[in-house]
Amino acid sequence: MWESKFLPWIFLLLGVLFSMMIAWKSDLWVKETEQLRFQAASHHITNLIEKELDAHIQLIHSVAAFMNASDEVSRDEWKRYALENHINEHFLGFTALGYAPLIQPSERLKHEQSIRDEGFSNYTIFQINTSTNSALFPITYLEPMSELNKKAFGFDLASEIVRKDALHQSFVRADATLSSKIDLVQKYVTDHQAGFLIFFPLYQSKDVPSLPEERLHNAKGVVYIAIDAKKLFEQLLQSSYILVDFEIYDGVVPSNENLLYNSNANLVNPRLSHNVSLEFYGKVWTIHFKAHDVLEMSSSRYLPWFQILFGLLLFSVISGLIYVLQHTQKKAYEIANAKTKLLAKSESEIRSIFQTMQEGILVLNDAGMILECNLAAQEMLQLSKSEIIGNFSSDSKWKAVHEDGSVFELEERPFYKALHTGEPQNNIIMGIKRGDGTYVWVKANAQPIYSDDFEKINSVLITFSDITAYRKSKYELEKYLQIIDMHVIISSTDLYGIITEVSEAFCEISGYTKEELIGKSHNIVRHPDIPSSIYKEMWDTLKKGISWSGEIKNRRKDGSDYWIETIIEPRYNEEYKMVGYTAIRHDITDKKRVEELSITDRLTGLYNRLKLDELFASYLSIAKRHQTPFSIIILDIDKFKSVNDTYGHQVGDSLLQELAKLLKTNIRFEDAVGRWGGEEFLILLPNSDLESARLLAEKLRSLMETQNFAYVGRRTSSFGVASYHLHDDEKSMIARADAALYLAKENGRNRVEIETYMCTLPAF
Repeated sequence: MWESKFLPWIFLLLGVLFSMMIAWKSDLWVKETEQLRFQAASHHITNLIEKELDAHIQLIHSVAAFMNASDEVSRDEWKRYALENHINEHFLGFTALGYAPLIQPSERLKHEQSIRDEGFSNYTIFQINTSTNSALFPITYLEPMSELNKKAFGFDLASEIVRKDALHQSFVRADATLSSKIDLVQKYVTDHQAGFLIFFPLYQSKDVPSLPEERLHNAKGVVYIAIDAKKLFEQLLQSSYILVDFEIYDGVVPSNENLLYNSNANLVNPRLSHNVSLEFYGKVWTIHFKAHDVLEMSSSRYLPWFQILFGLLLFSVISGLIYVLQHTQKKAYEIANAKTKLLAKSESEIRSIFQTMQEGILVLNDAGMILECNLAAQEMLQLSKSEIIGNFSSDSKWKAVHEDGSVFELEERPFYKALHTGEPQNNIIMGIKRGDGTYVWVKANAQPIYSDDFEKINSVLITFSDITAYRKSKYELEKYLQIIDMHVIISSTDLYGIITEVSEAFCEISGYTKEELIGKSHNIVRHPDIPSSIYKEMWDTLKKGISWSGEIKNRRKDGSDYWIETIIEPRYNEEYKMVGYTAIRHDITDKKRVEELSITDRLTGLYNRLKLDELFASYLSIAKRHQTPFSIIILDIDKFKSVNDTYGHQVGDSLLQELAKLLKTNIRFEDAVGRWGGEEFLILLPNSDLESARLLAEKLRSLMETQNFAYVGRRTSSFGVASYHLHDDEKSMIARADAALYLAKENGRNRVEIETYMCTLPAF
């Protein structure tokens, strides 16, 4: 028969028949699968709705219990209860939580006045259908008291027929009761707000009356929840990937008047649809489920036709192949052998990839038995393949611990969770005990593998990577960071200079705790000696994204001073947007003290002669280069020798110290003052002309004249003032100032004299 020329045609005919049968079976499967998934999705939606309504019912029960726990619940207690339970956040579709007491018509004015006395001056009970004889249920407590809800404040629930009917049913049933569809009462909302209310009755007695008539007679009020239907169902389903739409109707008859919600108004003629009645706390809802496609690919309906076409093509090719094989049998064998070798090679390559992966891999069946493992898993666990495969994950030898050392219970393990929840488990850190007693630390992932029909989990794929070295490095890094924290003066701020982080070293040098520093600016340690110009220059630099460095004098919590050398760098986030600044500091207090000792006069604390010479040359150079004014003042204490002769040198030293303090506190920051020699002092005044220097000298003279010095009372000084002129040097300026000082002494002391400058014109 192999040689028969009709064999290809017979095979093709059989292929057509087989393809048609498979297509028929596929069509049945697609329809059945669509129906099953449609029913499952409908059931899932129904469960979600029931679950969320149950949550709201539990809330209304909780609110009723809260109201019944006290004879009189104040408005503040009501508001605090609502805030503490986060009702506006945890309950989907939630619009308002309210309390409406039963008010007899004769008590209406009294009730309105009592609410106005609470601060609601415009409060009044308002009704939709006015009735003078019926009991009132005005909304008295309402949360949240938002702009949207204010319109409902004072609304008589019994003045509208739907709400009144639900009120009546709640008292008769003595349980939570859903209202029929209503339009929510809200301020500033003009579109249609379909929703419903959940009522719970409150009775005057602690026990619920047994008869309905007694319950109505014993009514005290109601608590209720207002729910926006559209908001409820949209929030309920927004996180679920469901291909089924639905319409919810109030009652058993679907109609536009009873429509509470429609998830897809554009779907008018669905392929799949059915209705479900949901009875819930006194109300019946009809849910109309509808869908056009419930499979992930809408083309699934055309699968049978694809199969027929594929079958025809396949069997045509096979028939052609048979025809070719009939004539080239030897060549066909060669092709088959080549394909077999290629398949074996592919399988070998896949196994090689599996075995050479750096991550450990385990495959476990639904009973927890290990079916397969790769070389990386064997290496990490230090076990052979035979010691792993065939064992169960629940075996006691597979001991695993958390990072805190507690044991991983079976229910906590990634395999168990993935198998029983159907959800992947990612980045689970575990310590697995090996045979030698050591632990290998891994980051594990578990992926459930479903059967072909996605109805059952057949196995679980476990992948894990060795993070033992990483944990060790992390520990060492944390240790290094701790060392840095203890010994490096570091702080971080936001863009406004508010401290967000500080090191222990910062706290130690400043004397403040972290709690005292975080949330404050660095002004808390700012020293008044540092001028604002330095900080302005620093901020101008940092705001440009440029680092700043410099030496700053700070003040500790106890008032003592310290110097730091500071480097401040802008800090950026991952999007390279500047988010703050980080400063690293070095304590240079000792260095500054040494510098201060080398440039200051030990007795007065002012600059010494060496430092004055250095500053004099610097200021003079600037004046020459930029043609800016520069002046000097030399002053001498009048009759100082008599102080030493009369009171002794210690009193003379005290007078010099007091005068030094007076001079230092009455000159500019950029000016420099120092002891020139004996009882003489020199003041350097950059950017000051002769007149400005004279005025400063007069000011200092007057201050000294009125100063009551210790031991010696009032003393005076004489001042000589000179200013920079072209071709001047230090000696020429000092000479003119000295001459002016001598003139002041000659003219009676306690005077200010300015230089006499003779301009020497060049010869022609």
